[in-house]
Amino acid sequence: MIRFIANFVSYLFHPFIIPALGLFLLFALPTRPVSMRLIDALYTFPPEWKKPLLLVLSILTFVAPAVSLLIMYWNRLITSIKMENRKERIYPFILVTFYYVLAYFYVRAQIPDNAKHPALLSFLFGILVVFVIAFIINFYVKISLHATAIFGLCGMLLAYNQTQLPFELGGGFPNLNIILGLFVIGGMVTAARVYLRAHDLKETLIGMALGFSILFVTVKYSLYL
Repeated sequence: MIRFIANFVSYLFHPFIIPALGLFLLFALPTRPVSMRLIDALYTFPPEWKKPLLLVLSILTFVAPAVSLLIMYWNRLITSIKMENRKERIYPFILVTFYYVLAYFYVRAQIPDNAKHPALLSFLFGILVVFVIAFIINFYVKISLHATAIFGLCGMLLAYNQTQLPFELGGGFPNLNIILGLFVIGGMVTAARVYLRAHDLKETLIGMALGFSILFVTVKYSLYL
């Protein structure tokens, strides 16, 4: 039973799902901007901006990588869609990095300037940085991409909400319960990976530290090219 739950959690929070989930949460979690400009909160973006952004970016960061991974699995280029074999990760890493580059430059080049929110750009750029660093680390250590992804999501949301106010007047830190819940989920995901012996504790800790630190810093300080 425990093994079934660990596998279920691993698939439910697969690294390819997390970027699309992060984009959805950025648009869906209610906040008010510190500034007087409503457009400074992604929650207040008009639907005609949100829908195409979510659609295109979800295709590039989730659908395309997932389909490519399945094709590699069906053609026996990889033995598991969870990418547990360190040597088998090289080609998926390269291919997924390409998709993330497309997603980032789609936002940089194709959407209106007033829709280029710093948190959106820095989140996509941070994902790209994390993936490139993880690719390099993977030559030496089989870093846990599950831990990297879920704690990267936690770092991004924590940093973004520090730049926002609660949607309801008089509230505390915006969306704190959801952020804390994601940290709990992150603990469950990393524990599942260790339980399944997909990673040891060191590999999950490296992933947690990498994902959280890079996404927190890039979003907190609006770092992107």
